[in-house]
Amino acid sequence: MNTDELLQELSRKVTTGEIRKEEIMRRIGISPDVRQEHEHNEASERAHLSLTKILYVLGASIAILGIIFFVAQIWNDIGSWGRILVTLGLGFFIAGSGSSLLVSRPESHLGQVFHVIAGFLVPGGALVALNELGTPTDSLWPVTITIGMVFLFYLMLMVSHKKEVLTFFALVNGTAFLYLLVESILEGPFYQHDDIYAYLSMVVGLSYLLFAYAFRGGWNKNLVSVLNFFGTVGFLGAAFSRVFESDLWELLFFLLAIGGMVLAVYIKSRGMLVVSTFFLIGHFIYITNEYFADSIGWPISLVVLGFVIIGLGYTSITINKKYIGSGVMPA
Repeated sequence: MNTDELLQELSRKVTTGEIRKEEIMRRIGISPDVRQEHEHNEASERAHLSLTKILYVLGASIAILGIIFFVAQIWNDIGSWGRILVTLGLGFFIAGSGSSLLVSRPESHLGQVFHVIAGFLVPGGALVALNELGTPTDSLWPVTITIGMVFLFYLMLMVSHKKEVLTFFALVNGTAFLYLLVESILEGPFYQHDDIYAYLSMVVGLSYLLFAYAFRGGWNKNLVSVLNFFGTVGFLGAAFSRVFESDLWELLFFLLAIGGMVLAVYIKSRGMLVVSTFFLIGHFIYITNEYFADSIGWPISLVVLGFVIIGLGYTSITINKKYIGSGVMPA
């Protein structure tokens, strides 16, 4: 039995009351007073960090809104180069300031706040520059190449600073670049290739889940829950869009949604469990409407469907409490 299995078994026995926490503390030589003092200090530190992060997020949001309103007011008066300067130029300046703060004051988190602001300005400013320089609009390739360059920019910053905010913007711009690249290669409007985009979204969603698994315990660990959530939404959402066109997918989607719930237990992800449960409920609603509404009538269908939803909800809550809520590392 490895360390993770031992810890999970110990956590289960403490939860069920088979072993008392005081007994564990006594065996390893920790007094209750020391433990309580340690927990109090940790709680105080977490509360301080939470308040600081809230203020940082609030300040960054207000700053972004202020920049948007300011640029909108002077937009028509500053000319093409002025527009590029107040978007792309300002974005690079704030990104440079953020990188400088990450090196000089890594404990303050101010550098990450600056990079959040720059993360909105740099891609938007790059597209503004593309438009102001008179790039032809009959092809999507210039936009694709531009977003690809922004992706490489954030990829280099991520490798240099190893901060999750830079990983986040690298993933966002990388995802946008991938969709734009496929759209540039294909001929015709995107709605004529919905099947290709569905499978592409499944690949992207699966990639997010793999990234989330790889990030566990590393410097990107704060992105694990976000990637698990959006990865599951992308994968199951794209798979669900195939249900309407294939009987095989109607059966296969049941397995995928249930598989998502099983995987959520294995990696201890509440977000994945919730998303998988809702998609499974949605699939039950679709199957009921498609095959049983006319045969047994809508009233009976609604009754059956109601009990199915109650059962799935109860199952999801039970799984969360028994296998995820008491886990060592929920995501």
